[in-house]
Amino acid sequence: MAKEFHQVAWDDLIQDDCRQLLALAVREDLGREHDWSTLSLIPESATGEVHIVARQEGVLAGCPIVPLMIEELELEIEATFHREDRAAIEPGDRLITLKGCVRDLLTTERVVLNFLGRMVGVATLTRTYARQVEGTKAKVYDTRKTTPGWRRLEKYAVNCGGGTNHRNGLYEAVMLKDNHLAWYTESTGKSAQLGDLVGIVRQFLIDQLGEAEGNRRIIEIEVDRLEQLQQVLPSQPDIVLLDNMDCETLTAAVQLRDQVAPEVQLEASGGINLKTIRGIAETGVDRISVGALTHSAVNVDLGYDWA
Repeated sequence: MAKEFHQVAWDDLIQDDCRQLLALAVREDLGREHDWSTLSLIPESATGEVHIVARQEGVLAGCPIVPLMIEELELEIEATFHREDRAAIEPGDRLITLKGCVRDLLTTERVVLNFLGRMVGVATLTRTYARQVEGTKAKVYDTRKTTPGWRRLEKYAVNCGGGTNHRNGLYEAVMLKDNHLAWYTESTGKSAQLGDLVGIVRQFLIDQLGEAEGNRRIIEIEVDRLEQLQQVLPSQPDIVLLDNMDCETLTAAVQLRDQVAPEVQLEASGGINLKTIRGIAETGVDRISVGALTHSAVNVDLGYDWA
């Protein structure tokens, strides 16, 4: 069975990230002062109700942020959820109802809409990509091309949209890229084959982490030519990343893998978009990594409608 990266769930780690982001978001809006617009017009005792409503179709992601925001900012608000994360949403759908102190509702309006709009945007774009590969063996993966500080939140949203999470950080797996090989060759004067590097790294992990944990860690190596793939397959890395290969070359790479090391997973990467992903998936690769899922997602428009 192929090894897999950790899939981001709504756990203590993501909640801790979210708490820090919420504190920063409030500081951006209030500084160390107040929401003077609201305080000048709205009495402290005023209560009301608003509905967060979809203005576009998409995939819902980020609902757990709302109760966390209420708790962290000590808001006098109650939330009722009409949809859950991963649900398909349509224009006009009522997603969440917030009821309570009008001052709190107004002061945090942009905070909650910014968080939800971003996460729904990532989930929605991911679903669009995932639909393009339906019926093939390929799965769509995200990358580390994420907004600083937002990585777990954005990867959670990818998961909500039907995508699969690639490594969450440099700590999670080994990924040998062209720059690693270039430096190693130049600095050591050794013309090491790619397969040799896989063996060196595997032994290093075992020495550092012990045999069980060292062998558990994923080793991925990047190639951009079939000759390199042929060199590395006998060493059996867990994944080989096929960088910027056209569909004809990817098909040949899959055939070579099937002959030499069928257990090795192949990942296509490099400039993949909605026009090209279907053809890439049909070559037989196992994984397709798409940086656009996070670096090019556009916030989905959500309304904040008073009842």
